[in-house]
Amino acid sequence: MGRDSANRVSAGVVRAAEGARQDTETPPAAAHGAVPLPGCLIHSDISVGVFEWISRTLLCDDSIDLPGREAFQDFHATLRVKTFDDIDICVKIVTAVLALGPIATMGLREIIVNAVEHGNLGISFDEKTELLKSGTWQTEIERRLGAPELRDRAATVEIRLTGDAFRIDVTDQGEGFDWATYTDPEAAPTELLHGRGISLAMGGDFSSVEYRGAGNEVVLRGYCVPAADA
Repeated sequence: MGRDSANRVSAGVVRAAEGARQDTETPPAAAHGAVPLPGCLIHSDISVGVFEWISRTLLCDDSIDLPGREAFQDFHATLRVKTFDDIDICVKIVTAVLALGPIATMGLREIIVNAVEHGNLGISFDEKTELLKSGTWQTEIERRLGAPELRDRAATVEIRLTGDAFRIDVTDQGEGFDWATYTDPEAAPTELLHGRGISLAMGGDFSSVEYRGAGNEVVLRGYCVPAADA
């Protein structure tokens, strides 16, 4: 009890606050600018400083500096992602909390993009190829984000940090895919406009990239980049 307990926010308080946030629908991409993530569920106790930083970052407010790395020890949270704006905010938070390097950050973003685009929105590899060629990819993304049968879908990004080791679980609500076909770096497309996301993640700074089940869950494991003053 005392000063430390007074300066910490319990997971229950965060869950209550974020539960209220989830009542707000995320509008289609065409209708919004910078919109907060639909939800952020904090499973671990956090300091007031971490709570304020996450809350402001979800609102695209950079007015508060990132707390020191020690503030995120044993951090555990789940972020819900629906739109590409959400993806940018999510990747920013995860990269900062887990101290990811540039290559790992790019790989993580590609995995989350796949979860939203191919998983939740159901855009196949061939469909994306044609949409990019015709210049109608953005229009189709916005249409599917607003479609009644798809608009309530969300991907989850769960992060756990223990010491310098982390685990990231990315799960979508799609039907899955034949992930084994895309996890061979030698078979990754080299001349297409897309299709290199999985091989980028697998060739990045993660210690392991594991697809599970039908392919709509991927587990990334690795270690934080050492602090510059360590």
